[in-house]
Amino acid sequence: MMYRILVTIVLLLCAPLTAGQNSFKVVYYDAFPPYSFKTQDGQMTGILVDIVTEVLEKELGLKVVHEGYPWGRAQRMVFNGQADAFVSVPTSARLQYVSASEQPVFVGPINLFTYTTHPDMAALLRVSDTSALSAFNILDYIGNGWAEANLPQRAYKRRLLSNISSALQLLAKKRGDVVVTDRVVAHYFIAKHNLQDVVTELPTTLDIVPFSLCISHQSPHLGVLEAFSKAVVRFRQQGGEQRILDKYQ
Repeated sequence: MMYRILVTIVLLLCAPLTAGQNSFKVVYYDAFPPYSFKTQDGQMTGILVDIVTEVLEKELGLKVVHEGYPWGRAQRMVFNGQADAFVSVPTSARLQYVSASEQPVFVGPINLFTYTTHPDMAALLRVSDTSALSAFNILDYIGNGWAEANLPQRAYKRRLLSNISSALQLLAKKRGDVVVTDRVVAHYFIAKHNLQDVVTELPTTLDIVPFSLCISHQSPHLGVLEAFSKAVVRFRQQGGEQRILDKYQ
């Protein structure tokens, strides 16, 4: 009888550890709405979180743990093997320690925004690439990797603010000519601050940015990438992506 009791206690103690080892931990930037951010009760939510949940958990049957951190810390956790994956742009530096899904979780379009009464609206409507923006004052935010790569300050007039929300609010006050940013993020903050009547989206998409599932080379789940890519395509074709987008508009 004592032997059975001891065995039962050992199994109960080991069960949480085993469950933790079998789970798939995805870490996110915790302040990147509407893609990934924390709710008031500290839970992760957002477009990327929802898509990963639908595809990895509901389609592929993995137990997924979603955790949010400052972006630098989240990346270090995957680098160090403390987390299985993050969702981001698969840069050459990141591909040194992760493998990325062939199909992205989501593709973010980079678009141009100005204030509705801009006096050079005709010229802005003709913009077809970044070179045409050198004559304008660009409102940007610290940490915008796409702008750092494509709109270097030596060639463009960029005013750096703490976040994209501040950049759009200053644009509405005519304190700059344009904001160049992810269309989905811009729409979220334009709606949040009721700027629809004073901020205008221009028709040209300057680039598209793929947010891929990036799994650590140290993760035991590295082999899931192929299945994920197939499943996310099916999910998109069945209208799942649009349903999630509608939720955050």
